[in-house]
Amino acid sequence: MNFQCTLQASLRLVFGVVLFCLLPLLPLFSQSSQQNTPNSATQASVRIRVAVVGDFMCHDSQIKAALQNDGTYDFSGCYEHIAPMITKADFAFGNLETVLAGKAQEYTGYPAFNSPNAYAAAIQQAGFDALTTANNHSFDRQYFGVKRTLYVLDSLKIPYTGTTESQKERSKPLVVDVRGIKLGIIAYTYGLNGGALSEQYRSTVNVIDTVAIRADIRALQSLPLAERPDIILVSLHWGAEYQLQPSAAQRNVADWLFREGAHALLGAHPHVVQTVENKRFVRIVQRNLDTIMFPAIYSMGNFISGQRTKPRETGVVAWLEIEKTAEGSTKIVGVGYTPTYIDKRPNEAGRTAFRVLNVPKALKEYEQNPKAYPANIAKRLKDIMREIGKQFATPDNSFQLVEE
Repeated sequence: MNFQCTLQASLRLVFGVVLFCLLPLLPLFSQSSQQNTPNSATQASVRIRVAVVGDFMCHDSQIKAALQNDGTYDFSGCYEHIAPMITKADFAFGNLETVLAGKAQEYTGYPAFNSPNAYAAAIQQAGFDALTTANNHSFDRQYFGVKRTLYVLDSLKIPYTGTTESQKERSKPLVVDVRGIKLGIIAYTYGLNGGALSEQYRSTVNVIDTVAIRADIRALQSLPLAERPDIILVSLHWGAEYQLQPSAAQRNVADWLFREGAHALLGAHPHVVQTVENKRFVRIVQRNLDTIMFPAIYSMGNFISGQRTKPRETGVVAWLEIEKTAEGSTKIVGVGYTPTYIDKRPNEAGRTAFRVLNVPKALKEYEQNPKAYPANIAKRLKDIMREIGKQFATPDNSFQLVEE
């Protein structure tokens, strides 16, 4: 009995010493246990929907239509039909293919664009969260136009990338946080109307340069983890006008971009919707092989403009569904499209009005009420559904029609 009591006492002493030594480590074990325990708040994946459109143009006919009796301008009616869809996106952006140089510079359309401030305000009111500003019309009103455009966008708190008032450094990529998923947006144009920028303003507009684009991608990938984008989107203003197919050179650039680290190519400039591709590459994600989709949307056409020659009055809203898992890996898991049509007709007051129509929605309205649209417009809408559907057809049928 004495031996047994002595043994028990000794064991209690040893256990006590061990416990005393482990006490400082218990919070660490506890924290580790909490991190490894599934939690609906921290472990759930996040999905967002991003909407991207082509060019916001503003021709003389649009300026005239927006002029009010009191001398002000109102473009809000242009987006009343499409806005309910845009506002459903978690993030939406497009290319501002005009400048906001002020009334003193005279408001004009092609060939040297200059639009009222209200033009940008209406885009924001329609639900767009950001704009790219690099295109062949970025320098239409010289450096003053670039600087004032950015001043107006800053005043409206509209983020942008593609141009800068700096005469030393080019515009930096835009990084935005959308419900915990960070997007990096890079914007470049093939060139400018009137030729190359002078040495003094060579950094003002991002002109396509693979060295510069690679540097932008690397800069985004090198940001501190808390600031680093999960997905990199590249907006390019490029391609041959009115051509329904991208060139071989465009396809090669798309492949290069994806190899460099971009996740999606979003193009504009040809004023028509070009055919798309959904390239797939096998990459190692968290030590596992995973097939990743990389959508190449070469041209989304005109979102709004005064051009009427078919098919320049059509465009598309491109949709990207992006998922970030609880483990932190992020990829594009779905792609879609919504055909659009620029409707130009007299309104109830007898004034010319421009409206961007959500084509699937408009066709449903016509089915419910044949008087909603003239027969010729209804026929055009049906043709657009077929034409745009053909442009977004891929062997794997990955691009799905988005109606609402």
